[in-house]
Amino acid sequence: MLIAEISHAQYSYTLHVRSRKLEGKKIKLYLLDNKAQQAWKIDSSTIENGMARFKGTMSQPVHFAELGFKIQGKSASIKFPLDSGEHYLRLETGTGLNGQPGISGLETNSMRIWRQADQLWHSLYDKYPLTSNGRAIPKAIFLGDLKNQLQLVSNHPKDYFSVLHLYQTSAREVSLHHATSVLEAWAKLDTGLSGSPLGLSVYERQKKYIRGYLDAQVGKKITDFTVSDIDGNTFDTRSLRGQNYLIVLSATWCLPCQKQLPRLKALYDKYKTSGLKVVYLNNDDNIANWKAHVNKNGLTWINVSERVKFQESRIPRSLGIYAVPTCILVNAEGKITYNSDQGDTGLDKLDAAIKKTI
Repeated sequence: MLIAEISHAQYSYTLHVRSRKLEGKKIKLYLLDNKAQQAWKIDSSTIENGMARFKGTMSQPVHFAELGFKIQGKSASIKFPLDSGEHYLRLETGTGLNGQPGISGLETNSMRIWRQADQLWHSLYDKYPLTSNGRAIPKAIFLGDLKNQLQLVSNHPKDYFSVLHLYQTSAREVSLHHATSVLEAWAKLDTGLSGSPLGLSVYERQKKYIRGYLDAQVGKKITDFTVSDIDGNTFDTRSLRGQNYLIVLSATWCLPCQKQLPRLKALYDKYKTSGLKVVYLNNDDNIANWKAHVNKNGLTWINVSERVKFQESRIPRSLGIYAVPTCILVNAEGKITYNSDQGDTGLDKLDAAIKKTI
């Protein structure tokens, strides 16, 4: 999938890739988006006389890139930061950690910082082996790595890779403390970096999160929203003014959401005769799965959805929510009396909060 990016300037690069083992083989260069997940530009070249060359432009001084190739019939790839300008590297096949490919000879500041970031990551996470169920990393270790990565950004305030690394690190955790720490690291960047399009996007996202989080505190007035219900009709939270209601943000793909569902249904059955309404907001673009989920579980409350992927939804962001499941309880005056994101992710205090609210 190719992702188009809007740029205000073009930066030229020439990359020379050396490899004797891949003589005569085609290799591909993927320029990746700032999340380092999707390619917005793909180029290919063939190794001839031990060398392949890539030449082009990119929209910022440094992008993450990936070299892809086949060796002994198997696909392999290696990711790295690519600076503008002319660079040489040696592609090492079947070397490095766990026999994975590697690169050498690319001695840019971006590569040095990236290697430091990788070393910090391994110094903490290698103690927790990867299994078929993933890597079980204690929260304290995860937060410790984030702190180290932000300090690394602050140690290199004039390198463009720092703002790129900050962009990625900022997205790894959603919390008030992390958002504040990201902004502190952002403020230490050279003004040319903090004021760049990428730097400003980091700033705006964290400020928006903090505003949304604070606006969703208990005692604050709820931010109203309009959305389509399961029958395609327009639903507006303003229609519930004067009533007590619970907003439940969920998704069909979210396992913790499904585990909480029986408890939510029990609470609804307990308090619906007292006037409690439930607005069940599905954060999923698979409409068929959503409707099947509603029917299977007999959800007779107000079922609504933006019908887009969670990362594209606007309503959770307006409520300061970046993860599901989350429950927000609103009283008849339109004020928030409970928010599960703020200290009760297990919903242990929800029953008492409903009883007190109604």
